[in-house]
Amino acid sequence: MYTPPPVVRDRSPTTDARGKRVKLYPMSLVGGYWNARRKWAQWLMIAVYLVIPWLKVNGHPLLLLDIEHRRFSIFGVLFFAHEVPNLVFVTISFLMVIALVTTLFGRVWCGWACPQTVFIERIFRMIERWIIGDHTAQKRLDQRPLDFNKALLLGAKWFAFLILALILSHSFLGYFVGGEAAFRYMLSPPANHLDAFLAVIGMTGIVLFDFGWFREQFCLIVCPYGRMQSVTMDEGSLFLAYRKERDDCIDCLKCVRVCPTGIDVRNGLQMECIACTACADACDSVMSKIGKPPHLVGYASQQTLAGKPNKYLRGRTVVYGAILTAALATLAFRLSSRQEVQSEVVRAVDVPYQVVELGGVRYVINHFKMRFYNLDWSEHQLSLALDENESKRGAEFITSQSAPIRVPSGEFAEQQFFMKLPLDELKKNPNLRLRTQWLGRGSEMTEVHLVGPTQ
Repeated sequence: MYTPPPVVRDRSPTTDARGKRVKLYPMSLVGGYWNARRKWAQWLMIAVYLVIPWLKVNGHPLLLLDIEHRRFSIFGVLFFAHEVPNLVFVTISFLMVIALVTTLFGRVWCGWACPQTVFIERIFRMIERWIIGDHTAQKRLDQRPLDFNKALLLGAKWFAFLILALILSHSFLGYFVGGEAAFRYMLSPPANHLDAFLAVIGMTGIVLFDFGWFREQFCLIVCPYGRMQSVTMDEGSLFLAYRKERDDCIDCLKCVRVCPTGIDVRNGLQMECIACTACADACDSVMSKIGKPPHLVGYASQQTLAGKPNKYLRGRTVVYGAILTAALATLAFRLSSRQEVQSEVVRAVDVPYQVVELGGVRYVINHFKMRFYNLDWSEHQLSLALDENESKRGAEFITSQSAPIRVPSGEFAEQQFFMKLPLDELKKNPNLRLRTQWLGRGSEMTEVHLVGPTQ
């Protein structure tokens, strides 16, 4: 029976005693139960990433983060930056989904769906193996002095990486301007869309640096998700576990050689583990060759390792699930009662009222302003007028703006006006009705309360 030595962790597995990075050369897997399923899941994620900027719901982008115009489309629903409550509930729902999934299944996101893992494992490492060779060939090339053949291989690799980075960066741009706009930008001179061009160049550099060189260091140093494990995971959360009660390990170190973050799974749950299942498949291949049962390394929880049944309904899952349900229900209610075009009347900062006498009749004049909000995708126009029945009372709507009011998407417009009403009518009924006519969308009535002298 193999017994792993006591673990003393004073540094990252990819860092030597002097603090210098130890480059990893993970061995590629051939076959494997989890590897086959993870390939399909990750190719699906790549397809989803490339397609999402082009997908639409009811003619609206499925996902659009239009920072320039401060509007965001999530599943075809339009949100604006000033809609803080709705965006808060969207954020809470997103965080609770992450917390709930992590509590139940551990870091399944990191190993199966995270873009960092997906693009490196399924595209960049694959290109690297096609050009240079397997992990041993890559290590030998790095240790070799620079010559023409080495420069040729490295140049071909980084040129292929550059093409991939440009494709991913332009696709990423589509999340912020839309797929069609990103495609137009690609075909037009850079000077026509200089901001977008510089953003793509910057993103291309980041992708090259991260996916081509930095790689597992992002997971170990930059990404905060690994640190969140201690907060969201509990004794029932799944992780890749080594079953030390079995005496089947032959210390072949294959589980370490395939690990993309360089850890030894036999040392227990570690922050660097991204639950990619490479160690489980590698170990199963060895177990099958030596005639031992599989799953020496596999998904488990602290409860199952202790011989107890795993409970999915437990404190953390109930709390996270309840918060998620409440956030989604509140968001759904707010969206169902949300009006795409809105208006409000506020009293202008001025004297409360004026009294004038015209033709022997005393009139009261109040100063107001009305704001119109457009939460729709397109621009709308409107006109504001006094209700016909109010004119019979001698009321008058006074404004300097006669043309229809234009309200761009995601913005608001304002119109100032005065309301004039005979004092006798004011004492009978101080309320007047205004009609807002949205062109092509019908009309709505707003009641305005006038103030005047009590005597």
